[in-house]
Parts: sequence; structure tokens; C-alpha cells
Amino acid sequence: MKKHLFLLLTVLAICCIPCTDLEEKNKQLQEKITELQSQNQELSYLADHSEVVLANTEWKELTSEFNGQTYTIKVKLPRGYESETATYPVLYVTDAETNFGGITYIVQRLIKDQLIPPMLVVGIAYDTDYSTFYKLRSRDLTPIEDKELTFESNKKPDPTGGAGDFSKFLSQELFPFIAETYRINPEERALYGHSYGGLFGAYVLLNRPELFNRYLLLSPSLWYYDEMMLEEVNAANLDVEPTQLYMASGEFEGRIDDLQVEFVDRLSARNIENLAIEAEVMDNETHRTIFGPGFTNGMRYLYKDFKKR
Repeated sequence: MKKHLFLLLTVLAICCIPCTDLEEKNKQLQEKITELQSQNQELSYLADHSEVVLANTEWKELTSEFNGQTYTIKVKLPRGYESETATYPVLYVTDAETNFGGITYIVQRLIKDQLIPPMLVVGIAYDTDYSTFYKLRSRDLTPIEDKELTFESNKKPDPTGGAGDFSKFLSQELFPFIAETYRINPEERALYGHSYGGLFGAYVLLNRPELFNRYLLLSPSLWYYDEMMLEEVNAANLDVEPTQLYMASGEFEGRIDDLQVEFVDRLSARNIENLAIEAEVMDNETHRTIFGPGFTNGMRYLYKDFKKR
């Protein structure tokens, strides 16, 4: 009898446990399942529909010892590369997951009009679904870890703080690989970055200025980590070789516009020898539409001294 009474009391106790915790855990599990299903569908779709071949383009894979990441490196060669012996400048592109096609097309048009020199475009991508891509770019392009960073309520922060390792990947792994594989001018390296990519460019300029001599940074996320780049610009040791910086954002970007202006003002106020700066807030442009006109204007500025053949 006592045994039956004990079992009855146990069942009643279990039944009286609030369901809130179980319901929340079940909700989180369902959300994770939905996310994984979505990623699987996207990867399957990309595997079946992403065979787009760009002329004069090669894809390589490179695994970094610094963060363990395997990168897909997309290399667009200038027309005539195979039949010539010349060396070429290189434009390195972050976020090549989404922008490589557009960038190479604009570069091709500018070369054809002899507004910029023939060059290699080297895109750095991850070859993954968009959700994972955004997590990886967040990790690679931010200069310090921010565990509190979130853009949506109740969303786990994306990984951050990997810009140091990513810059080592560039300097110690990617640059030597490109130099060994292609005919390039090792003294002519440009960097393109948008949003977090613009933040990364600002970080490199202030901390590793020897990596590039031309920077094209659009809509830089200078708000990151309490606007830390604005403080660094005052203290950075910028003893640079001749370097050009172009920054642009769209008039509808709010604080991004304001922080870009402040960053440029502080940098300009230091009167750094060998550093030329051009910056603008473009009329009628947004965080996304800035790409076309901003990239075009930036390339024309960075190579304005190019002598036409």
C-alpha cells in the first residue's frame, strides 16, 4: 500500500511541475530544427544551381592555420593574362560570397575604359549557406570579441573578434599563395570592404597599415564596440608608405554617416605624411545601394594617377 501511495504522489508531483521550462526548451529545439532544415535546403539548392562560370576566373581552397577555416579563394584574371608577361596589382575583396560577380564586372568595365590598370581581383569566400556565411564574416571582420552583440531579441550573438587571425591569414598565407601562383606586383595591394568589411579595413589601416597601400571602404561599421575605431585613430602609429584611402556611405545611413565623417576628420587632423584621403556621403543612397556608385567612385579615385596606355 505504501509503495502504491509513493508512486501516486510521485506522479502527482510530476504533473504539477510547471510546463514553462519544457515548453521553452521545446520551442528552442523546434527553432534549431527549422534552422538546420533551412540550411540543408539552401545548401542543396546551391549545389544544384550555383554552377556559374565567370570568364578568366579560377577557384582555389586555402585552409588557415590561424583559425582553422577553409576559404574559397576566387581569382579573376585580367584579359590577356595568359599571353602576357606583365605583373599586375591585386584587389582583395571581403564578402566575396555575395559580391564577387558585381565587383569583377565593374572592374572589367573600368579597365576597358582605361580608368584603372588591368589587375587581379581576389575574392575571399566561405562556400557555405548564407546563415553560416554571416556568422563567419562576423567572426573574421570584427576586431574584438563582443559577447553582448545582437541584432534581434533573444538571438545568440554571432562570433566576433577574429580580425587579428584573419589579418594573419592574409599576410602570412593568402598573400604568399597569390604571389607564388600568379604574376603580381607585391607592392600594389588594395582592399575592398563594405559594412563589417569597412570596419575591418579601418582596423587594418590603423593596426597593420603595411598590408595594403589602397583602401576602398564603404559604409564602415564604426559603431562597433562603443566606436572603438574612433579612439584608435587618435593613438595609432601611422608611419605609412604612400597610401590612399577612400570611404563612402549613403545619406540614409544615419549614424554610419556621422561616424564615418568623424573618423575621417580625426584621421585628417593628424596630417599623416603619405596618407591621402577622399571621403563622401552620397546623395540618395542606402546601406545597400552604396555599393555600385561607391565602389566605382572609389576605384577611380584610388587609381586616378594611372597612366593610360
